[in-house]
Amino acid sequence: MRVPIVAPTVLLGGAGLGALVTVVTLLPGAVGLAASVGVLSCGVFLLWPWAVLPVGIIGGAVIGAVLSGGDVRAYIAVKVLLLAAGGVALAARHWLRVEKPTRRTAADVGMLSLIGLTVVAATYGLAVGNLPSEVLVAAYQVATIPVYFFVAVHTLTTPRRILAAGVLYVVLAGAFTAISVATPGRHGGLITLMAIPPLIWIAGRLRGWRRNGVLVLGGFFAVDVLLASYRGIWLAAALTFLIVLVRGGRTVRTGLAATAVAAVAVAAVLALQPGVRERADEITKGLQQSAGYRGVESSVGLGVFADQPLVGAGLGQTTPGIYLSGFTFTDVGPVYHAFYVTVLANLGLVGLLLVLWPIVRSIRVGLRGRDGISLPFAALSCGFLAAAVFAAPTDGHWELGLLPALTLLTAQHDGARLRRLSGAPLPLRPLRRTGVAA
Repeated sequence: MRVPIVAPTVLLGGAGLGALVTVVTLLPGAVGLAASVGVLSCGVFLLWPWAVLPVGIIGGAVIGAVLSGGDVRAYIAVKVLLLAAGGVALAARHWLRVEKPTRRTAADVGMLSLIGLTVVAATYGLAVGNLPSEVLVAAYQVATIPVYFFVAVHTLTTPRRILAAGVLYVVLAGAFTAISVATPGRHGGLITLMAIPPLIWIAGRLRGWRRNGVLVLGGFFAVDVLLASYRGIWLAAALTFLIVLVRGGRTVRTGLAATAVAAVAVAAVLALQPGVRERADEITKGLQQSAGYRGVESSVGLGVFADQPLVGAGLGQTTPGIYLSGFTFTDVGPVYHAFYVTVLANLGLVGLLLVLWPIVRSIRVGLRGRDGISLPFAALSCGFLAAAVFAAPTDGHWELGLLPALTLLTAQHDGARLRRLSGAPLPLRPLRRTGVAA
């Protein structure tokens, strides 16, 4: 029997508001503001745990950009704060016994192993004399993958929660993109690309005005990806759509074709905006830019890996006094502009295998069905794995943790809830074929 949550949440909500007032009153400046955001977010996540990831990803990006003032550390701190608030809220729900136990997935052991490796490699990095601050930076780049995985696994436990989180994500992403799509100099596309393949899957199953709305939204997001001016995002998108086209069934291909037509129509309308045209002009400039110092930087990281290929030089490794064009002499590492170089230099082949193991397992599960909702997430995983060759964002490859979780979670439920909404129910695939442990 489900335990009612009304009375406990009323008490905790009152305590949270009291704590919020206290925080705002007693703590100075940015500290008080950050604490207020944390307490308020905790209250929201206590009521709606499925909101942790949509708010953490998009809200964290927006709030972080506003409050950080360009400081990368402050930007990351905001995202970590929101995830921590979600963790506290989830722990409170378990303590109140209103949260059901989660199902195990095929990637749990791999992600837990990655967390263990991060701890061991950080200890080793400190032991060999790597700077603690650099160890922390490198550890974040690796740990963000299993953290996002387990947050998804423990908050998106039912088809209803997955659907609610998806709707909230699309609404927030749509609002964010609508505000900034005509802003010259804006780069990105990651947030919108994450939503397009699932929208393609849904568009292939809906009819009438709902389908048209999904197509317009998917086309709008596709235009934003095209204007991203990031080669890594374009590579991820191209590979994702190729896999969806080749591997998907008839309904998925229908959704893909319809979304492509909608994207052309939306692009024609948006081309009337001067800001959009200016962003489009930046694409040509972006293609003409060289890789700059990235080649030299990657060669340094690969040299570190060659010296210690099995386990790397430990988290936080750096190579001092390297000449980079435009930077004169500087320290290189522990993070490189190629994610795999970062992994190889800091963790070696062992680290690379442990990073890839759970992701590849989830991809194998997702690609088994031609019309399942897990297919779009598996295709996205492939796309971002390819893009990681050329990119290592400062806030980490969190999508490499989130996408495997979404692939396995949707494989568990096989899109039952979304099919019921589309009016096209299909039989569930037996759980033993999804690669998910009961």
